[in-house]
Amino acid sequence: MCTILTVLLLRGWSGGDGLEEKSFEKKKSFFLRWKKWILRGLYGSIGFIVLVVTCDQVVMPLYVKHGKDVVLPSVIGKPFPEAQKFLKDRGFHAILDREAYNSDYPQDEVTFQNPFPESIVKKGRRVYLTISKGEKRVSVPKLVGGSERDAGLKLQRLSLKVGKKNYEFSTYYPRGVVMSQSVSPGDTLQVGQSVDFTVSLGEIPEHFIVPQLVGKSLKEATYILLHDGLKVGRVSREANDNLLPDTVIRQSFPAGTEVEMGQSIDLVVSEFQAEEKDTAAQNN
Repeated sequence: MCTILTVLLLRGWSGGDGLEEKSFEKKKSFFLRWKKWILRGLYGSIGFIVLVVTCDQVVMPLYVKHGKDVVLPSVIGKPFPEAQKFLKDRGFHAILDREAYNSDYPQDEVTFQNPFPESIVKKGRRVYLTISKGEKRVSVPKLVGGSERDAGLKLQRLSLKVGKKNYEFSTYYPRGVVMSQSVSPGDTLQVGQSVDFTVSLGEIPEHFIVPQLVGKSLKEATYILLHDGLKVGRVSREANDNLLPDTVIRQSFPAGTEVEMGQSIDLVVSEFQAEEKDTAAQNN
């Protein structure tokens, strides 16, 4: 009986030690896990503090110094390579934005900058530049063989001007057709330049008859005379408040008179009366 009790007690004592050992192992494992996380957090905090101190003491002063407010100088009118170097030497970056025709600046010169000159900007700012392609040039169209009206329209569409128009008789070109031009087709001109051309009057007529010019404007009378193979002679002016200025009042040859080719016809045209001219001058 005693033997049985002893065995049971020993077994019970041995079982209790096993439970305590298992509990200790669990506590030890839990502590090790938390220790690992605590160390990671500690190292992370130290790294974050070092990063903040570095940014505050090193990076930010460099950035503030780099981004200092300055006045942007003007490079308008400078050739692009010169403008590029000028800005680079002062801490800016020149960017070629676009090229455009410009009659005020020679080719490759800066015509516009963004930001504007004298703007307050950060150093290191990009500056976008527009440079000139020079004055725009256009190819002169062929006028010969077309009508006088078509010649004017062709030039107008290309932003060219009609220059001096001459009128000559021709046995080859019909009346009203352009027979020559001052600039050859395909040659280039700057926009706004003029092209002279000659219009055929057709074959030389047997008789040259003076047309009726009274009541017409000086411009219209000149056009009619040239188309009829005649010329405008001396133009004198006479005060007349009943007519618009430059209206033909008299002509040196009556209408219907037969004259020689190229005959000059003198004209008298209207103008404001003296007192009206003075008033008009004062108003202007």
